[in-house]
Amino acid sequence: MKNREGEILYIGKARSLKKRVASYLRDRGQMPKIQVLLSKVGDLDYVETPTEVDALLLEAELIRKFQPRYNKELKDDKSYPLLKITGDEFPRLHVTRNKTDKKALYYGPYTDAKLLREAVTLINTVFPIRKCRKLPKKACLYYHIGQCLAPCIKPEVKPEYHRLVNEVKGFLGGGKRSFMDYLSDRMFEAAKELRFEDAQFFKEQIEALGRLKKKRFSPRMPAGRIGLSATLELKHLLKMGKLPERIVCFDVSNIQGEEAVASRVAFYRELPDKLEYRRYKIKTVTGIDDYAMIQEAVGRMLAGLKEGRESFLPDLIVIDGGKGHLNAARATLEREGFQETELASIAKQFETVYSARLGGEVSIPRDSPALHLLEKVRDEAHRFAITYHRSLKEKQMSRSVLDEIPGIGERRKRILLEQFDSIEVLKRTGVGELAGLPGMNRRVAEKVLERLKNKTNNS
Repeated sequence: MKNREGEILYIGKARSLKKRVASYLRDRGQMPKIQVLLSKVGDLDYVETPTEVDALLLEAELIRKFQPRYNKELKDDKSYPLLKITGDEFPRLHVTRNKTDKKALYYGPYTDAKLLREAVTLINTVFPIRKCRKLPKKACLYYHIGQCLAPCIKPEVKPEYHRLVNEVKGFLGGGKRSFMDYLSDRMFEAAKELRFEDAQFFKEQIEALGRLKKKRFSPRMPAGRIGLSATLELKHLLKMGKLPERIVCFDVSNIQGEEAVASRVAFYRELPDKLEYRRYKIKTVTGIDDYAMIQEAVGRMLAGLKEGRESFLPDLIVIDGGKGHLNAARATLEREGFQETELASIAKQFETVYSARLGGEVSIPRDSPALHLLEKVRDEAHRFAITYHRSLKEKQMSRSVLDEIPGIGERRKRILLEQFDSIEVLKRTGVGELAGLPGMNRRVAEKVLERLKNKTNNS
């Protein structure tokens, strides 16, 4: 919206501009600020974009560039999400709400956190930069599917990596109509300057973007399914306003309060979404207090959402437990400002389902597909928690066994615990392989294996 002199007063986006503009003109009970704005408007201009994600990014860049008077909330309100490119040796891109890192670059703020996370997914898919918060010691799944250059194991990719990061910066700060436009312009620019390798790179990114959009916008039934019958029934039984496509479930596991852990599994359209599984080692609870552990785990997910480390707010949160577990989780949701999120629990003994919003037990037939879905999600969360708990207990036992071996100090103990999942695996290792590890030698390796063998024979 511009005044008669051409000064930009306000910039907004909408899926339907006709409906958006009509709403301004039709509703005379607007806030005083809107009435003043409309009295000054002398012209309307628009830019059409291919997707909502492109519109979101362009809106924020144009507001940053022109600083319109009536976009004051977006300019000033610190609760809106930002895009952050970290200042690490190998930078990463993620969503945040805090602008405290002086080494980082920030873009935004943006008006729609959900669309912003889609934008991050899009950029990270087309440009293979790291997604992990800390560089791991081994290449992760993203490297094997071609979505990361793996600087964790290949530091020699640094020049190519920074070239990719600069392209991301160029797009976010360039105010282009769409991501596709940006890539096309860069391809033609490289071809014109006879930089044919660069032109080929951008051509491949354009093709990758085209494939991604086709995949994302072509609906497809899950394999072996006819619709989403269990999800539809669950929506009806819990009287939810929308279909619970994304469900997460929390469970806790501990033995007399030792090595307490929590798990979160995620299901999308009734199928496990294992990239969104999370394991939490309980940090703030001592002793046996399942309610407090559930609160810590749910709270850590919500903190991740606020800080941009989590990619989605689930349509339904399920807790493995009864009414007490449900109330504990509900208190955390309310404290963190997520009280509108759907919450339910399922108790093991009689498979009783409780709903936070409905205020009590929900009557669900035993042969109901919805109940079977909740059981499936709950059992997977339980399995995931138990597996993590056992691995921690195994490492604890391994540590105590290794403490008894002369010549194994803290450094060597740490190396062995990182390298081997259990004492059984370590016992089956050859002397040569063990001696070849950093900090180890043949004498110490023989001593370790001999001690483990003797311990087995004596037990």
